[in-house]
Formats: sequence, structure tokens, C-alpha cells
Amino acid sequence: MKKLSLIILLLSAIISLNAQKADYSIEYETHKVGVFNPEWEISHSLNPNKYEHLTGYFREELAKIILQGVKEKRVKIYDNRKRELNLDTIINQIIAFEKKCGNIVDKKNVLDFIVPYISAYDFEEAVTYNYKNLTIDKQVIAYQPYIVHYKSFSEEGKDTVQMPLFWIFPKDTLKDNPKKPIDRNAIDIPDTVLSVLELKYPVKMPFTASIFDNVQNKKIRVLHSDGSEFSSPKEIDDLFVLKGTAMVEDEQTGNEKLINTYTDLTPEDLTAVRIAENWSIKPYNLEILKKVQYFLPLYPYDEKIFSQLGVRISRNNKL
Repeated sequence: MKKLSLIILLLSAIISLNAQKADYSIEYETHKVGVFNPEWEISHSLNPNKYEHLTGYFREELAKIILQGVKEKRVKIYDNRKRELNLDTIINQIIAFEKKCGNIVDKKNVLDFIVPYISAYDFEEAVTYNYKNLTIDKQVIAYQPYIVHYKSFSEEGKDTVQMPLFWIFPKDTLKDNPKKPIDRNAIDIPDTVLSVLELKYPVKMPFTASIFDNVQNKKIRVLHSDGSEFSSPKEIDDLFVLKGTAMVEDEQTGNEKLINTYTDLTPEDLTAVRIAENWSIKPYNLEILKKVQYFLPLYPYDEKIFSQLGVRISRNNKL
């Protein structure tokens, strides 16, 4: 019995040691990403801290490719429970939704009408977090486009009315037609899509600890958040100390005075990253491909807003 207990303890220790040495983790996550930047579309003012962005042309081209593929039945479409849907059912639902929004749309023109308003997507993704080289990779398993009508937007937020359309699982395509050759090339979308990716268990601590280790010890090349170079190593060191002010009572006079405060950031403080990724799509099966080009570590400023650590970590970060 003692020998059995000893063997179990040894196996547990080996498993634990291997887990600690793991260089990466693959997590299956769901993310919603908006690709319409109202500030840019109206005033050509880009505020990436607030809004994600695809310019109008590429946003609409992406929607056209998806809708054309669905219309030609190159893929099947599903509801949230992965039950196959009929396109006519979706079209009738769109007509009813648009009527509530004050738009009367003819059934023949529905898919053309909604193209400019498809500006958000749900994604089911396999996300690979590499703790060693600090890269993030994504494989899209499924996605769902949304119709989005903006009522208003401001620095405080945005008011929208939205309708989810259908889920597409690109790997669940119809059988190839041997009589018709298929172009399997992907169409690139040159715009950069920005979105916030929250770090959760079990990837949060190993990933944020690696960020601190690599950046503080100058093991990798990092840039300012805007992509510019740091002028000195001290500039990087200063990012890990939060500077502020506080009112305290002077022990001698009893009067309040303003003092400077300094708080060290820790890996636990980082709770998310703002990722910048490029998309492409394969028209034959509507598979969306993503490549994360860089990310910005974030820590909470308040309940609704993140603050940036101040470094950009790119895919090619070797010194």
C-alpha cells in the first residue's frame, strides 16, 4: 500500500512538473468582434481604444462573399443549437427585423440591403497562447454574422439594435463537385481589426508572468503602444510603476497635503490584451483565417475601461 501511495505521488509530481514546463496552451473560446467604427465612417477620426475597425469597402466585401456563398449553398447554415436552417426562414426573419427598425425591404433584395449593416461577428475559436515566445494564434471553428443598426454612439458608449443571422462551420462544407474546379485561395483583408481578449484561467498567470519576465528583463524587442521605438531601457522600466497622487494629513501641521504615490504592477494586474489581427476568407467554403500581428497588455482602469501597460508585443519580437 505504501509503495502504491509512493508511485501515485511520483506520478503526480511528474504531471505537475510537465504542466509547469508547458510552452503553450490551446483554449476553446467564444468572442464577439465588431468591425464598424462609427467615428471613422462619419468623421474619419480613429479611436482604437473604443472601436474595432474595418473600412466600409472591405467590411461590405466580406459580407458579400459570405452571403453569396450561403445563397449558392456552398455551405450549410445553422442556429445556436447547430440545427440546420433554411435560407428562406432567415430572409423572412430579416424582413420582420428590418420592419421593426423602420425599413420595408422587398424579399428579392433582402440580402443586398443588409450588406452595409453586417458589422459584428461571433467567433468560436481555438486560441493558442504561447508562453515562451509570447505569440497568440487563432483557428476559427465557426462564426455568426450580425446585422447592426446604430442608434447613437459617443465616448460613453454606443446604442445599437442587432440581429444574429446564422452560424457557419467552414469545415462542414458540401461535397466538392468534381466537374467544377474549386479555387481554394484566400482573399486578404488589409485592414487591422482591433479587439480586447480577456485572459482567463488557466492561461492568465503563465502568460502574464511571461510578459513580465520577457519585457522587464529585456529578453524580447518591444515597442511603444503606437509602434514607435523606446529611447532607453529606463522608459520600459517606468511602465511597471504606476504613478499617482493622494491627499494625506501632515502629522506636524494637521493640514492636508498632496503627495506622489508609486505602486508596482504585478502579473496578477494584467487581465486582458488588446489584439490586432488581419483576416482573410476562402470563398469556396467561407473559412475565415486570422493572424494576430501584435498585442497590447491591459490592466483595469475601472469597471468599464482598460489601461494599456504601454508596450506593443509583435509576432517578430526577437532581439
